[in-house]
Amino acid sequence: MEMLLAGNDDVLIRLREQYKSSKVISREHSEVGFFTTFLQQDRNDLCIDGKSFQIGDVDGSVNGIDGAVGFVLYIKNGFISMLEGYTNAIDKWPEVDDEIVLTYDSGNERDVERLKRKWA
Repeated sequence: MEMLLAGNDDVLIRLREQYKSSKVISREHSEVGFFTTFLQQDRNDLCIDGKSFQIGDVDGSVNGIDGAVGFVLYIKNGFISMLEGYTNAIDKWPEVDDEIVLTYDSGNERDVERLKRKWA
């Protein structure tokens, strides 16, 4: 979540504040990933103009396989709704002892301008 919400843009700043006050209401795991659903209560001041969009520019390498897993954060009606982790280049979600090395799909530096087009 830290990487998905990183940046100095006002939207990312509000999403970080949402995340701090959100509650996990469910977690679903499968062999190929997971879903974590969040609930945001009494924080209309942090709403992102009622917009719905996704942030999915974080990938993970597992055991030397680049892009083995990916992550998508769903924003629905202006609030963090769900985090999805999925397999991409491997058949099964990594075991606890497998090392996941996270990177942005744009390289070492995040392309915030590209992200902003999703919520502009």
